Amino acid sequence: MRVLLDRARTDRGWQYQLLRYCTIGGVVFVVDIGLYTALLRAAFPLWASVTIAYCVAVCIHFALNKYWNFRKHDRPIQDQASTHVVVVGLCLLTTIAVVGVLVTYFGVNPVVAKIVAVAVNVPIGFLGVRYLTFGRGIAGTVREIRTRRAPH
Repeated sequence: MRVLLDRARTDRGWQYQLLRYCTIGGVVFVVDIGLYTALLRAAFPLWASVTIAYCVAVCIHFALNKYWNFRKHDRPIQDQASTHVVVVGLCLLTTIAVVGVLVTYFGVNPVVAKIVAVAVNVPIGFLGVRYLTFGRGIAGTVREIRTRRAPH
């Protein structure tokens, strides 16, 4: 974790990627919250509203990060997309849990709960997208970690 914090503080390329990631996140957030609110008003169940809005948002998120932010084309798009599905699946589970707990147990407004869930997911999503989706992928990352830990 310390290595990541040091890199975030000193690496300009990393900082710009994070800034663009957050900008893309802002655009996607507006789409996500707008669709989420519309679905709630249309009497969709809470879980369905969260899921549908989230899925539309992450498709936009993937495209903008691939072509504008990370500009990574070294792995086939289907490999990047499948890795992205795993990363956003983890974030979706986090979102559903945060929204569900805040709404059900604490009586928080569903939109406020969604905003909190987005804040919780920013670091998870950035690291997953940067290092897995547009990095070596899950298998490549696991191989690299195993290689580093293997005794020489």
